[in-house]
Amino acid sequence: MLPVGIIVFIVIYCLVLCLYFYTETSGNLKLRAPNKITLALMFFIFGLVYAIIGMNSGIFDHGLMPLFIVALFLSMLGDIFLLFSFSTGAHFFAAGNIAFSAFQLTLLTYYYQVSMGNLWWIFLVIPFLWAIYPVLAHIYPNKFPFGKDKSSVYFYMATITTSGTLGLATAIFAPHYRIMGIGLILFMLSDFDIILHKYVFPKNKWVHRLNSALYFTGLLMIVLNVAILTL
Repeated sequence: MLPVGIIVFIVIYCLVLCLYFYTETSGNLKLRAPNKITLALMFFIFGLVYAIIGMNSGIFDHGLMPLFIVALFLSMLGDIFLLFSFSTGAHFFAAGNIAFSAFQLTLLTYYYQVSMGNLWWIFLVIPFLWAIYPVLAHIYPNKFPFGKDKSSVYFYMATITTSGTLGLATAIFAPHYRIMGIGLILFMLSDFDIILHKYVFPKNKWVHRLNSALYFTGLLMIVLNVAILTL
């Protein structure tokens, strides 16, 4: 059973997320911005507090958790800047994805002693997932008009597919971090959805909301995993 404080946080976070389903499609930035910034600050502060608690109590290694904190911080900045500049927000998210990937690789290979021989399949899955975007852009150039954003989109998707695939490996080989691994998979799926929203269904509010549902649920799972490990 989770402590009352964590349960209260989850309930409030979910309520704020439900409110965001309305404000993000309202067309009113004055409503959307504070709502989204609140969500971003909530997952970051919650994750930061429990990461520090875990390091101070010796549960988490001081060499590993700073990577997690940096990744979480960059994701928070990505959320905030994305409100005002799609490209700037994407750059912060890409850096965060790289930090999450480094965290997971360190966790798997150093702390769980998973050999690269057991991770060979990620080198097949990552290119396969990444290739979806250039293939679709080639087959449906009118629906995926990446244009001058092409290289940035491809680079970003390389970072998120790497992090998401490593999330699957984390869920399989690092049982104590399984919830986090699933959360990172949801994070990746949210970006598959946002590409569909931006280039294929720009006016579909439910496609837009699905992106937020996957992303913010994924981040909640990521920070909850850290909190649970401190109990």
